[in-house]
Amino acid sequence: MNCKLALYCKTYKGDFKRVKRLLDSIEQWNEDDIPFFISCPKLEEGMLEDLIGDEGYTFISDEEIYKIKNQLGGWEDQILIKLHAFDEIPADNILILDSDAYFIKPFYIKDFIAYDNIPYTIMYENKQMMEYETLLKGGDYNNTGYAKAVRAYRTIFGGKGDKIYDYGPNPHLWNREVIDSFKRTYLQVNNIKMEEFCLAMKSQYGIHFRETLTYGEYLHAVRPIPIIPCGPFFKVYHWKELYDFEVTNQWFDKDKISKNYNGIILQSNWT
Repeated sequence: MNCKLALYCKTYKGDFKRVKRLLDSIEQWNEDDIPFFISCPKLEEGMLEDLIGDEGYTFISDEEIYKIKNQLGGWEDQILIKLHAFDEIPADNILILDSDAYFIKPFYIKDFIAYDNIPYTIMYENKQMMEYETLLKGGDYNNTGYAKAVRAYRTIFGGKGDKIYDYGPNPHLWNREVIDSFKRTYLQVNNIKMEEFCLAMKSQYGIHFRETLTYGEYLHAVRPIPIIPCGPFFKVYHWKELYDFEVTNQWFDKDKISKNYNGIILQSNWT
């Protein structure tokens, strides 16, 4: 029998110290005892256990979840494993956490499930990022690689409207029925596998395939479950400069941040 909600982190040896911080935060703040699953390559399991122990989570190797046929390396391989997470994790909904995330206050199933088994969907216009694109880079958000990818996925799935929605940042909250519906009504109908679909999006549209858009734009177009929109669950510090600015001005206050967010992400590309 599936649980209503599970937590899942796909990681690798370079991030195991960060996973320890995430695990510690889950043990401290997980009021509803939501089960936590961790995956990494099978060869790295021993290193993971040496660093974080073997309690407080269930281990599944990446290979058990999905054996990648075309090794791409890095974050693209991670995307394919995340998109197959429901194959091995017995849950109706999964909160997919990156290794550099950690909780900062008590959290409950109700924070992520709106009613019955229907999760909230992160779906909003990221106007702050639109401003940053102009002010910091002198660019136009509507012409970014992300906006191009949104339009490509929308063309494929038949979504309506011109607004560019953000379905992140991490952690991402996904529902099993959405993924199962995508497999039934798109992959099986077109006689292709998930990996083939992702690679085709990359080659045919000249974009990076994205797990958030595979899930989000399919949900937006087809609506296998109701969409209950929400903003990000965690506060993400994308840039060191933003973190340093808040620390210098004494804005980095977990108690204040916790009024709006369940956790914090200090992105691993600069921490």
